[in-house]
Amino acid sequence: MTSHANRVCRRCRSHKRKCDKLLPVCSLCKRLNRVCCYTEPNGIAGSRDAPENVSSISLPVPDLVQLTSANISHTIRIQVFTIIGDESRIRAAAAVYFRTIHPWFPILAEAPFKKRLSHILTHTSPELGLLTLCMVLLAAKPVDDEIPPRMRSLYILVKGFIASLEATEINSLELLQCRLLLTIYEVGHGMYPAAYISMGANVRAAVALGANGVSKTQLEETFRSSERADEARRTWRGIIITDRFVLSSSVCTDSEAFDLTLTPSKHLYHFNKLAQASRILEQVLTHVHEPVQHMEFFNAEAIQILKTLSSFRGTVQDDNIVPHSLCCSAVAISRSALMTILEFGCNFMAPRPEPCAALSYELLQDMIAELVNASESFAAQVTPADLEGLPVFVVHSVYKAAQLLLGLLRDSSKIDSRRAVSVLERVLHRMGTRWMAGKRYLDDLKRQVVAS
Repeated sequence: MTSHANRVCRRCRSHKRKCDKLLPVCSLCKRLNRVCCYTEPNGIAGSRDAPENVSSISLPVPDLVQLTSANISHTIRIQVFTIIGDESRIRAAAAVYFRTIHPWFPILAEAPFKKRLSHILTHTSPELGLLTLCMVLLAAKPVDDEIPPRMRSLYILVKGFIASLEATEINSLELLQCRLLLTIYEVGHGMYPAAYISMGANVRAAVALGANGVSKTQLEETFRSSERADEARRTWRGIIITDRFVLSSSVCTDSEAFDLTLTPSKHLYHFNKLAQASRILEQVLTHVHEPVQHMEFFNAEAIQILKTLSSFRGTVQDDNIVPHSLCCSAVAISRSALMTILEFGCNFMAPRPEPCAALSYELLQDMIAELVNASESFAAQVTPADLEGLPVFVVHSVYKAAQLLLGLLRDSSKIDSRRAVSVLERVLHRMGTRWMAGKRYLDDLKRQVVAS
């Protein structure tokens, strides 16, 4: 016998639609594959966007025979229009992405993507719509130091969609880009270990697709056009950069040199510089975590890395592409690399460590003093609009500097460590209004203060 609720479900009531009150899921919510809830939100206003404020409910689960590739693809397309809206709203969401994220992480080809949006209503493949959901996620900002519940739910939904498409043996360039953008979201909001796990899947999906091809000819054979090959190459480069940043020791290799003359665009120039900075970071991490036994070679390697970092900083041209020098991803990663190798030098145990430790300490003080000065300027100049385009890679360097000031450089004669930490904490707080990683780093610094 079919059971019925004694009231209409909340979704049908809020949309003023006829509800048949079937339990556990009404027919309309089942057809739309939406959450169906008959419980009241205990008087909490706005709980439609906050599922944690209501009692536990049973999510609609389709019949096993319905879990086909065609049905999953159709469900994704329906969800895109339900969550974002019509084509004009989808285009608006894409415009925000290309204004705020694309300048520092240009893995998508903007013109072809916008051209394909005109066919999104009739497009048979769900990956295009899924990309727009990822764009909506990356545009969302924390509210009251928290990820909005609606965005947290969208993140879970998108993650599930990616897994569903993978299970139906779909592995396309667009799906790979969805994976990578979702990892960027996880990195930006400090969602670990999710970011670590996602990166491993990204690398393997890219290799299976052939996006790691080492030559232009090889990529063109795989992706059937020079434009798609270039987009695949940039996506693979984005995976390399993010992997080195997230995992601390990369499992990727990038055997092709970065020819800046082939990419005159300012965005692609800085993207290539970001890839170069991540390569130097990888060298630093290898030097620190996998030291060689021959001391003379080890010291020479450290000196060469320091020279490379110094010269690299001088080659990065800002061209007014970022609102402040602190917002440059390539410079931020090179700062993180420099602090890592100098911190290692300060603590290095060797038969005669004194000269190495003293020099590393001096250089570290100078470098962090420069970063603190830049941070003061950032806090005074950067506007909320500027923060919308803040790269996820810059937050860590500020945290790393504050961490060193609370520990190794606490008694520095060159830096007022207490004042400097206060400046960096203000910057992390500002950055935390865009990426939750800033708040998580602040919480960690507070724990360090309590423990010391």
